[in-house]
Amino acid sequence: MKKVVVLATGGTIAGAGEPGKNVGYKSGAIEAADLVAAVPGLAQVAQVSVEQVCNINSDDVTSAIWLRLLSRIKELAVKPDVDGVVIMHGTDTMEETACFLALTLDVQKPVVLTGAMRPATAAEPDGPTNLLLAVKVAVGGVAAVAGGTASGGRVLLAFAGKVMDGLSAQKIHANALDAFVGMPVGVGALPHFELDGVAELPKVAVLYFNAEADPAQVAFAAGRSEGIVVAGAGAGEFSEAWIAEIKKCVSGPGKRVPVVVSTRISNGEVVPEQLLVPGTVAAYALPPAKAAVLLRLALTQTQNPGSIQKFFKKFVV
Repeated sequence: MKKVVVLATGGTIAGAGEPGKNVGYKSGAIEAADLVAAVPGLAQVAQVSVEQVCNINSDDVTSAIWLRLLSRIKELAVKPDVDGVVIMHGTDTMEETACFLALTLDVQKPVVLTGAMRPATAAEPDGPTNLLLAVKVAVGGVAAVAGGTASGGRVLLAFAGKVMDGLSAQKIHANALDAFVGMPVGVGALPHFELDGVAELPKVAVLYFNAEADPAQVAFAAGRSEGIVVAGAGAGEFSEAWIAEIKKCVSGPGKRVPVVVSTRISNGEVVPEQLLVPGTVAAYALPPAKAAVLLRLALTQTQNPGSIQKFFKKFVV
């Protein structure tokens, strides 16, 4: 029988609260081994072992945890008796973890993220079904389930009966069980980052522009971060006041901070020809949270806007 290692990080899938209720629970309250043992039919699919990496609400995930996951997956991927890896993760930041792993892993075995929208103590928890799906994908590839399109050793996300490319998966609903969709992320070879010796990723702030948004937050973020992602209106636009502050970030006399421009809109892209401030970087089709992940990775190699733009160029749609 094939072997799958489950790396548990907490989240709603391990949440516990008042029996039968879908809300008011504590994330990461249940040990992963107990959750896995309770999934009907799982023992007939694979031999599953469990490792508790952490037990948190995914809003508390850090780059140190990402790096710990990356290191452990690399170790497991070269073991001949391990056929795949499943990561149980909270849904709030699952797409960011998936994006990070997709850009840093180079393995030939499936790595599948999954989670839940309801806690384990709910009347009808969705975690067991999602976990069973993830394990099936980890041992049999996407061909093991209907509707799969990705293949090989790519990072995947299995949720609500669907299998999505980990880089393109995006949470689009705060409450529904079918909370994720696969968004377009472009074509061609993706950038790949080796992080040997990196203990923590550079800090990046994501700023959301809205009507009359205070431009002072740009300077504040620049003083506390090594990079900024702006979630602009439309195709990456913002006010004249923001333009002035962003110009200071990228070309001013003081500390210079790379600025990537994304969009707060669900679909579409930001391209270099539309940038309002010379020296900023277009995120293309990457939404703000994922643009921040890529910028953090890029900053481990360079602070040059032109070089950073080449990484984002891979995501033209």
